[in-house]
Amino acid sequence: MIFNPAKYFIKRYHSPDLKPSELKIMLNLWMPFIFNRVKIEEISDDFTEIKIRLIHSIWNRNPNKALWGGAIFSAADGFFPIILKQSALRNGIKTDFFTKSTTVKYIREAKTDLTFHFKVMKDEIENFFNILKRDGKYQEWHTIDGIDTHGKKCIEVKIQPYLRIRN
Repeated sequence: MIFNPAKYFIKRYHSPDLKPSELKIMLNLWMPFIFNRVKIEEISDDFTEIKIRLIHSIWNRNPNKALWGGAIFSAADGFFPIILKQSALRNGIKTDFFTKSTTVKYIREAKTDLTFHFKVMKDEIENFFNILKRDGKYQEWHTIDGIDTHGKKCIEVKIQPYLRIRN
């Protein structure tokens, strides 16, 4: 038997018994995150919270020494869909998922690392399931802030995850 790590991780990624530690390893080894200096720091046991850090470095900063918008977008893009997908899988619902739309509002230059704390509350999860069961799809907006190392809000990102029940 030949072990293919890519196939193994993809299979685990779509599994309802995926562990937060496995997802953390998978995402931290994903090339776009490595190149953009995105680091997953913590994933809660119930997949309702993910904390990530966008590391400010020479590889992802612009000539003004602030973080590139593309790196910021990469750091904020896929985490709400991942949280919701894992919640659905743990409740026996298979979904297709992606980020449908995103708006990034730059409040101030990000010249240090940025931290994003993605969190979905219990009532938001209930709303997600109600909409998914009623319409067969979900596409509500969520907001996340990028906080610098001084505790200042630099970025506000609005994300519209799209999930539909897989046939």
